[in-house]
Amino acid sequence: MKPVSRRPLLAATAASLFMPAIARAQGGRAIRFVVPFAPGGLTDVITRLIAQNMSESLGQTIVVENRPGGNAIIASEAVARAPADGLTVLVGGTAGLPLNAMMRPNLPFRLQDFAPVALLFDGPLSLTVNAELPPRDIASFVAYAKTQPDPLRYATNGTGSVSHLFGIMMADAMGIRLTDVAYRGNAPSTTDLLSGIIEISVEAPTITIEHVRAGKLRILGLSYDERAPLLPEIPTFKEAGFPALVTSFWTALLVPARTPVAEIARLNAAANKAMESEAVRNRLAGDALRAISGPPSLLDEQMQRDQAQWGRIISERKITLE
Repeated sequence: MKPVSRRPLLAATAASLFMPAIARAQGGRAIRFVVPFAPGGLTDVITRLIAQNMSESLGQTIVVENRPGGNAIIASEAVARAPADGLTVLVGGTAGLPLNAMMRPNLPFRLQDFAPVALLFDGPLSLTVNAELPPRDIASFVAYAKTQPDPLRYATNGTGSVSHLFGIMMADAMGIRLTDVAYRGNAPSTTDLLSGIIEISVEAPTITIEHVRAGKLRILGLSYDERAPLLPEIPTFKEAGFPALVTSFWTALLVPARTPVAEIARLNAAANKAMESEAVRNRLAGDALRAISGPPSLLDEQMQRDQAQWGRIISERKITLE
């Protein structure tokens, strides 16, 4: 867990002193968390747990509203255009915000239309292969890939997705050839991985974990900077000599720009409390996700890392999306 500095703690404490006054000024209106995914998915389930915890801290109802579609553009635009009163909050992530901003010139919003509230959690990407392939670790995978007459195939969620970009990053770092194969959803790509139609997955490890435990697939490495408690036996790419492959996907809370600082401070304080709760942390750890708490500036720092890391690939490959 990333530590909370003294200054944000003092700000959060000060904000907590007038939380009831703010709630009264808003007439007891509910806060709306806008999720860019359909109900029932991992992000939706975790968001509801966090929202429940934050609602108790704030003494204010939080309603989760699902607005899927458009690669998170629909939900993001709705929040960007909402009143800047702290009552409409975007549950944003890597693909929906920085990647969209870097690849889509005609977005109906800009990153500057949002103010960060809290970076909530992040998760690693995994190098997962069919268990019938000979590689049993990252080094043997690199050696195996270099001997193949054709590039190995890896599943993605489409051009410009995190999985697509990470595959490019991995091929560059390892000096191997890979071919991306786009799928509409994780179920069909996992089916093809199990049948050997494709050889590799670079998605979140929990997507394939049940098949890994059944011995049908094998995880060779994770993109975290440290081993995940859920998978302590799996080394990181950094351990294997590929520090350039340290990366993650993340989820955060954002509000419309020009939202009052006091509103952001009280939401940040409630989010930090939620991310430090045992129930939330255990739920995240069970999906190989890592809880994060700290000031809103942590999200700004994460966006800057994304710009440097993903932006280089996007620029070099001239990847654009409509």
